[in-house]
Amino acid sequence: MKGTDLQRLTQQQAAFLLSVAPRTLRDWPDAPRNEDGTYPGAALVAYYLNKSGGDMEFADQRQRLAAAQAEKTETENAVRRGELRIASHVDRVWSDHIAAARAKLLSMPSKLAPQITDIHEPQLIAAAIRAEVTAALAELAEYEPDEVASVQDVEATSDTDGEPVGGQRKKAQ
Repeated sequence: MKGTDLQRLTQQQAAFLLSVAPRTLRDWPDAPRNEDGTYPGAALVAYYLNKSGGDMEFADQRQRLAAAQAEKTETENAVRRGELRIASHVDRVWSDHIAAARAKLLSMPSKLAPQITDIHEPQLIAAAIRAEVTAALAELAEYEPDEVASVQDVEATSDTDGEPVGGQRKKAQ
């Protein structure tokens, strides 16, 4: 663009300046244009920076795609290394842990009742209850979830064919 008047850029020159396709430039109806259809360089660059929010990092769609693919790969690798967990698996593990705690707590009255019915001293009753609660908490602290599935387990194993699954339903009697 040596020797070019920067206040009267052709569509090709303006597109080259912004690193966009001429068609992209043509599709911007609010881009600054001179009366003769040329583009004022300084105003066009200011418009483009304002349009892109000043962020030129992803000016090219190929760069954006490459960045998204790289981020996806990094995320999958972090899951494989155990640095990240899949939310549905975390939900399942926590639900299992809470169910185990609930079962343990609900079993305490049945387990303790026969042990403390003959005791008439509050300190001994409290000690028996405290011992049972401590044992339950220790057991829950040692809870080990099943192996968490990897990224491959989450993806679909086959395409859907739209066919119904399972046998025929029995008729109601």
